[in-house]
Amino acid sequence: MEKEPWSQTWEKEITLKNLKAGNFLYGEQAGYAKFLIQKIKEEARDKGEEIQIKSYFLFETSWPEILDEASNLDIFSSAQKKIFIIYFPDYEGDDQQAGERAFRQYVSSDESAIERYFSSPPSNVFLIISYPGKLRKGQKLLEFFSGLGKKFKGQFEAKELKTPRWTEILSWIEGEAGRRGKSISREAAKQLLEISGPDLSILRQELEKLCLYAAEKAEISPEDILTVCAWQKTYDRFAIEEALESGTLEEGLNISGRFFSEQPEAWEVINFFGCISRYILALNQAKREVEKFKVPVKEVFKKLHPQIIEGWSLFERKLKAFENCLKAFSQKDLDDLVAELVRVDLKLKSSDLDPRGLIETFLVYYFQLRDKKKTA
Repeated sequence: MEKEPWSQTWEKEITLKNLKAGNFLYGEQAGYAKFLIQKIKEEARDKGEEIQIKSYFLFETSWPEILDEASNLDIFSSAQKKIFIIYFPDYEGDDQQAGERAFRQYVSSDESAIERYFSSPPSNVFLIISYPGKLRKGQKLLEFFSGLGKKFKGQFEAKELKTPRWTEILSWIEGEAGRRGKSISREAAKQLLEISGPDLSILRQELEKLCLYAAEKAEISPEDILTVCAWQKTYDRFAIEEALESGTLEEGLNISGRFFSEQPEAWEVINFFGCISRYILALNQAKREVEKFKVPVKEVFKKLHPQIIEGWSLFERKLKAFENCLKAFSQKDLDDLVAELVRVDLKLKSSDLDPRGLIETFLVYYFQLRDKKKTA
């Protein structure tokens, strides 16, 4: 029997009929649930029902406040059902301790209160707790919420929303375009995926823009994607990696120039530099694994890029570029770059120095070290 597409599975599981009093959604694609929740609201509206949806962020609202509001009837609301979405903060994608830190900061002191709530939750109130990242078996955050599912069966459920395989995402892109009355070739779908990355929330937003841009056209072309989505390359980790890994100083400065030409906010500058930092930190760790612990380059690469499927042309191209980049740096080079990252990060956050100058000076230093063997 052919396996059901992941999108259909999610759409069946995350419905008003199947929601529990408590739902812990975690994984790389946890953010996609907000679109499924919006769909729940739209379907209820079509039936003449009213649902109240409210969002909470744990860095600004505590569990006692949230649970108190969930427990008390709002006499001023006509909504028959309520969905409260509770968000953990975003953490860096490669932060292995993020789950443990999230538990300590946002759950550990309120374990008893949370358990008491789910021992007898109110009817027609559904809590969706969203953690945007991977969790490993044994981590306290996952153990706590999985434990609630075992203790309060039928009232609580923990579910991981994993990133589908690239081939599955490509099929989903084609299907989503079809739902909007458009067709898109596999080549164009690949281009969209390479530019935007595998985050389904971003891909869905880009498809919306593409369908509006294409207007009367029946098919979304690669040219449409370059026109509408090219701005993503300014910020996108894929584009920055491409420049750092196999591009040139000129390309790196062009990306930086386009980014700063849009007069970004301070937090956007930090995120932009964060993309550069994450890549170099990963490269530094990879160098140690390959040279000190003799881990094969391909194995290290696959761990860093789990969504790029071996056998696809992108896999071979990226693997080769990654291998060449590792060879270009000595361990001392990478250690020096990490030390410089720390200095630049501190200046970006605590001084009035021009952020563009700081970042572009760092890029010059990076490319000088990476390309020294070519010019030697």
